[in-house]
Amino acid sequence: MRAKFWLIAISGISFLVALIIAAQVSSSFQNLFSSSSTSATQIGCQQTITIGKSVAGTEIEACQIAGSSIDSQNALLVIGTIHGNEPDGIRVVDELLKNPAPEGTEIWVIRDGNPDGSELVTRRNANKVDINRNFPIKWLASDPSLRTYSGPSPASEPETVALMNAVQKIKPTRIVVFHQPFDQIDCPPERTTQISDRLSGLTGYRSECIPGEKSGSVTNSYTGTFTIWVNSTFPKTTALTFELGLTTMDEKIKTISKALRTIAPEVP
Repeated sequence: MRAKFWLIAISGISFLVALIIAAQVSSSFQNLFSSSSTSATQIGCQQTITIGKSVAGTEIEACQIAGSSIDSQNALLVIGTIHGNEPDGIRVVDELLKNPAPEGTEIWVIRDGNPDGSELVTRRNANKVDINRNFPIKWLASDPSLRTYSGPSPASEPETVALMNAVQKIKPTRIVVFHQPFDQIDCPPERTTQISDRLSGLTGYRSECIPGEKSGSVTNSYTGTFTIWVNSTFPKTTALTFELGLTTMDEKIKTISKALRTIAPEVP
């Protein structure tokens, strides 16, 4: 009888231990799943808007980074590339998307403003137009054989219109658009150098105006560019060009991403 009693007692204890272990395992899985779900909702895009299409019909999208405030009146817009053979700015956008927007900020990104050019690995779009000479401010007709061909007319290209749509819809106070390969931060047209100097201090890139002689234009001046159009059209917005070098190390990409997150809450 005594042996039978102990057998029953041991069986009961074993059953209780098994129940406790099962409950703990279940709780751990629930916590892990909950944590994973939370993480998944904190990175990437919390909303995406289609701003237009490329010549070949590829949708061009603007992404509001997860955690961004809605209608903050102080949005930062980052554009990875406009020229298809200048891809490193896309890496900065991808790095930004790995983390939520800092609390109280609103960050939007356009990964690629010229997807056809990126596919073809060429500066121009599928119509062989330089989008960054096609904006309807200070537009100047040019030779179609030039790498900076400005198109048949101002804003003739769908990619140009898409970027114009993005600015009009998002209404950012700051825009940083990436280019290559001059390895510096350009002076924003018709604005002070406050933001470019701030980014220079955070990243180590020099803040210096890019001379017109580097424009690739026969006039040795910049015409019909995105930043000129933005700053001439929207008095409360500052758009600037951030020129990366020929190649950019991963650590530098992370530094630039961190700098953009730092300036996001700052009032221009």
